[in-house]
Amino acid sequence: MRKGLMLATASLVVLAGCSPASDKAEEYSSEAATAAAEAPADAATTNARDAAAPTPMVAPRPAPLAPIARIAYAYSYALSLPRDRGAEMMSRHELACVSAGAGYCQVISAQADWTAREPGGRLELRGQPEWINRFRSDLALDARNVGGRLDEAVTEGEDVTRGIDTVTTGAKTTASLAERIRQLQARSGGTLAQRLEIERQLADLQGQLDAQQVELRALNARVQSARLTLDYRQGGMMAADSPTRPVGRALDDAFGLSMGMLAILITAGSVLLPIVVIGGAVWWAIRRRKPAAA
Repeated sequence: MRKGLMLATASLVVLAGCSPASDKAEEYSSEAATAAAEAPADAATTNARDAAAPTPMVAPRPAPLAPIARIAYAYSYALSLPRDRGAEMMSRHELACVSAGAGYCQVISAQADWTAREPGGRLELRGQPEWINRFRSDLALDARNVGGRLDEAVTEGEDVTRGIDTVTTGAKTTASLAERIRQLQARSGGTLAQRLEIERQLADLQGQLDAQQVELRALNARVQSARLTLDYRQGGMMAADSPTRPVGRALDDAFGLSMGMLAILITAGSVLLPIVVIGGAVWWAIRRRKPAAA
């Protein structure tokens, strides 16, 4: 019996030790089921939140810059000025160019006739593009300050990029060919005629290379400078679009016609006066001899 009691006590102890483990197993099973049930919901919530979040903007790549063309610029301006201010304005512009220095501006040509029926002048300048741009920006104001106006402003540009590239490539090819011929010349052997032919070819290639370099410098100089042509016209009463221009022209023509007639009379008098004097002297001599003879 004692042995049976001990077995019963051991059985109770074993059952008591096993009950919490089974409870914990059931608890773990229930938690796993709950987590499994909540997992799809959390995934759906996460996907919805990701869909609602704004998509980050990707900055567009900058477009490649356009190739820089080498352009030679030329500007033409026409100024209408009062008759007595045209020469002053032209002289002032020419002096401004000369005073700036040859590195900024040079006078290419200057011609004027302020005593003609339609007085005017022309001034052609070439200089640094920045200086030319500053100078031409004040031309309209200069004309207004003396009672005139700016009539025309023309900008012309010539793209010389292709010409510069062509000449540069040709110069490189010529120099390379000349170098190869020099290498052949350095080798020993060959007749005198062959050596003379090589020297002639080298001379021709050197002449071509010099001409190409001169042309290349001229094209680069055109790009690095700008040309400005200024035409000075008479303004005021004799302006091209003035309503009083016909009256002024008529008065000018009448004065010119009167002076022309006076010039004709003076010329005729200078021709006829000696004839009249000589004829009168002869007639007087004849009349004087007739009474003496009688």
